[in-house]
Amino acid sequence: MIRLISAPTIATTALCIASLIAPVQAEVAAPSEAAPPKTNFRASPITPGFWQFSNKKNANSNEIAQGCRDYVTFQFQDGYYFTLSMKKRPPEASEPRLSSATVHEVGHCTFDRKSQTEHCDLAVTEESGATNKGFIDIRYSSENGALKMTVKATITDASNAGKSETFERFPVKCPDNIVHDLMIPPKQ
Repeated sequence: MIRLISAPTIATTALCIASLIAPVQAEVAAPSEAAPPKTNFRASPITPGFWQFSNKKNANSNEIAQGCRDYVTFQFQDGYYFTLSMKKRPPEASEPRLSSATVHEVGHCTFDRKSQTEHCDLAVTEESGATNKGFIDIRYSSENGALKMTVKATITDASNAGKSETFERFPVKCPDNIVHDLMIPPKQ
């Protein structure tokens, strides 16, 4: 998962805790932290690949594709990840969007099978260039067939140190063809 998270907008002038998970367009009400997990994962459900962390439970394929075009998280087998913000347009129409991408978040996550939780240490870079460090603790469950993350994000460094917030995200894999298209120049 883009574990330096956006989490959902991701890079704002002042780091909001929600930006610790890939950025999204709207906030979600804070869930109860007492809810037990409804899953039994042997390892993190955020497997290697390309991810988008939506605040919408059942996003359709067009919404997923657009979310991946804005922010895409590259998840590795060993728990490391980084998130690219692809929102800016490249200077030349013939250049791939990757040429204007910025690293929004970088982090490392560790999954605890017994508690069905994951802890991620991360850093989020704002559009201004300022970097904020913190961590997130994630509890996984499922809701009507959708993978759900209940995230508690805490800032440990910068002017908002000690601030925390709880929110929900629904991770979905980005289609390979969408990510591939971000990396190559548009057809002319």
